[in-house]
Amino acid sequence: MNRSNLCRYGLAVAIGLLSETAFAAKYNLEPGDAVLTNCRDIYTKGEIKAKVDDGYTVHFPKNSGPIHCPPFRWHAEFVLPFQSVPEYRLQFLGGLKRDIVFKVGEPVTFRVETDKRVVKNRNSIDIDAQITDISGNGAIAVKLLSTDPEAAATFWQWIGGNYVDLRHKYLEPERDKRSR
Repeated sequence: MNRSNLCRYGLAVAIGLLSETAFAAKYNLEPGDAVLTNCRDIYTKGEIKAKVDDGYTVHFPKNSGPIHCPPFRWHAEFVLPFQSVPEYRLQFLGGLKRDIVFKVGEPVTFRVETDKRVVKNRNSIDIDAQITDISGNGAIAVKLLSTDPEAAATFWQWIGGNYVDLRHKYLEPERDKRSR
């Protein structure tokens, strides 16, 4: 390897290490802190048990889930501190569009693509729910309001006791409805 390539490689490694260290130190979470773990914009609430070299070991309560990612060691970029807020303003285009406000206690509708093993005759299903909690990063926890058995089965398969990011594709019809 010639000297210029070696310098470029060394610079790339140094930048990578600095950015990784800066990102891991961004939140500086400690054991016992309440956190949300991000798995495809579905967040599961848990508690930090220990720091590991590249992230955290997280403990989830018994009624958490469903968890669609391996639930043990979480890389630091997928762990966010948890803070509950009474409302969240979803901003678009740096304030050029009107904010969409979500508040605890309001109803929301999810549109979820169905799993053919659960619902055979529909491609998507609307699930009515009520917001029970909102995190400071814009994810909502909900309780099921729909009485349709297929909607309930789909809800418990994909959302359940988790938090859903307000920007998730499941909430696209709700965002459209609120932006009018």
